[in-house]
Amino acid sequence: MTHPSTFVAAAVQAAPVFLDLDATVDKAVGLIAEAAAHGASLIAFPETWIPTYPVWIFGAAGWGDRVAARVHARMHQNSMMIGSAPFQRLCDAAREARAVVVMGATEKLSPSAGSLYNSQFFIGDGGEFLGVHRKIMPTYTERNVWADGDGSTLNVFDSRVGRIGGLICWEHWMPLARFAMHAMHEAVHVAAWPDVSEMHQLASRHYA
Repeated sequence: MTHPSTFVAAAVQAAPVFLDLDATVDKAVGLIAEAAAHGASLIAFPETWIPTYPVWIFGAAGWGDRVAARVHARMHQNSMMIGSAPFQRLCDAAREARAVVVMGATEKLSPSAGSLYNSQFFIGDGGEFLGVHRKIMPTYTERNVWADGDGSTLNVFDSRVGRIGGLICWEHWMPLARFAMHAMHEAVHVAAWPDVSEMHQLASRHYA
């Protein structure tokens, strides 16, 4: 595959539709089309954009356990499954936009699966599913929400924009995770974060 020497990348900074899988996918489809209309060949979304980043686990919402449990159940119901109809809509949007899409999502492996994963989905510009990366070790309180990933999803994929990979949040501080990506000759990196802080920018610059 021939890769361009330059291309336009879009880093989406928009809120999802809170804990609503279908409505958030609707919004994603629109944002993908909008970014492609402005010339983007790569469109990247934040950490667990679908269906939201669970900031309440850090006590930010001031909720008690009962409310948090109900919200977690809703998040589970609205998590993404590879191969599902909402997932296919993302693939179709990437194909129509002729753009590589990297989507951050909370993933479940089946409707009845108890474990959730903090994942990045990589979709090619032809709508083909390239692969998934699951966060190896959720950070701090995140372990109440997401199961551990493993090294099998540290991958780099050939795409229209080059050999592309990604890491999620605090994985950018993990020397062996970084080394694995570099050893696979990653050329384009999507650093997924739930928000922007000086520490996050420092980690991204350090990775680059």
